[in-house]
Amino acid sequence: MRSVVIAGLTGALAFVTGCRTEQTFLTPDPHLERMLKQEKALPYDQDLALPKGMTMQQPPEGTMPINVSLGDPLLNLGIANGHYADKIPVHVDRALVETGRQRFNVICAACHGVLGDGASAVANKMALRKPPTLLVAPVRDYPPGHIFEAVQRGYGLMPSYRVELSVQETWAVVAYVRALQLARFARASDLTPQLRAQLSAL
Repeated sequence: MRSVVIAGLTGALAFVTGCRTEQTFLTPDPHLERMLKQEKALPYDQDLALPKGMTMQQPPEGTMPINVSLGDPLLNLGIANGHYADKIPVHVDRALVETGRQRFNVICAACHGVLGDGASAVANKMALRKPPTLLVAPVRDYPPGHIFEAVQRGYGLMPSYRVELSVQETWAVVAYVRALQLARFARASDLTPQLRAQLSAL
C-alpha cells in the first residue's frame, strides 16, 4: 500500500513539474516595467514649469471643442437645442441614395447585413451583443438626426465613423437606411403604374 502511495506522489510531482517551463522563472523585461509604471500628471497637480504652476491649462486661443459645429448644427451634428433633425437636411435624390448604398455596403453591411436586417457573418460571431436590425422599431422610429449622430459619434459597441464618412456621406447613409426601411414594408399598391407593370412582368 505504501509503495502505491509513493508511486502516486512521484507521478503527481512529475506531472506538476512537467507543466512548468523556463519562461515561468524569467524576470520581467525592465523595458516593459516602464510601460507599467509611467509618470503622469493629474489635472489639478502642481507643476512649476507651467503657467500658473498647474498642469491643467486653458486651451490655446482659437481652438474649439470637437462637439461644437461651425455651421448649421442640424446639418453637421444631426441635433440642435436638444432636438434631433426630423428630416434629412440635404437634398435627397437618387445620386445621394446611391452614394449611401455604396458607403453602407462598405462600412455598415459587415455587421448590420446588406439588407440592414442584422443578418451577417460577422453578426453571427458576436456573442456579447449582436448588431440590431435597422428595419424595425426602435431604429425605424428614430428621427434621421438620431441615426446620423449614431454613425458620427458611435452607439453602444459600434465605434464612431466620423473619420471614414464625411457629413454628406453620413446623410447619404441615413437616406439609404430610410430607403431600406421603406423597401422592407413597401406594398405593390404604393408603386407607380409603371413599376407595378415591371413587377408583374417578373
